[in-house]
Amino acid sequence: MKRTELSENEIETSVLKAARGGGLPLGHAEDLAAASRYMDMEALRCCPCSGDHVAAMDVPFALDRVAVGQGPVRVVGDVSVIKAYVAAIEAAIGTSLIWETTKTGAVFHEFRGEAPSEHVTLGRRFLPDAVLEHLKEMAAKTLVPETDASRAAGAGAGLTDND
Repeated sequence: MKRTELSENEIETSVLKAARGGGLPLGHAEDLAAASRYMDMEALRCCPCSGDHVAAMDVPFALDRVAVGQGPVRVVGDVSVIKAYVAAIEAAIGTSLIWETTKTGAVFHEFRGEAPSEHVTLGRRFLPDAVLEHLKEMAAKTLVPETDASRAAGAGAGLTDND
């Protein structure tokens, strides 16, 4: 399996663009991109940026419900994606989430006032080329096709780029 090494920022940006190309609303795409800092991209079973967006939509809603005391909440999704969301939220708010994995996802019970174990972002890492190519394909859906009319109206760099 071929892999490509990317920085944390490159991965986060790729996931954000792919999530938008996959149809996720901006806020959910941003949450998924933030979670990608903690996501084991080689452990993914399916792309959270496309398809029915089960985890990318349900996990943030479930975390919000638990945060306001409406737990426990069951979520369905790829455990590697769920773990990344949990790490991101615990790091952001400085509170531990009591939760457990299930065969199909996880159950979030409650947030406790104690500090979570330290979450360290995964930083620069390797992505399988198939995952990277898929992210690029999804991100390309956000691009507008070029036309002669758009170029005539000033889009693009034109024949001379004088930046």
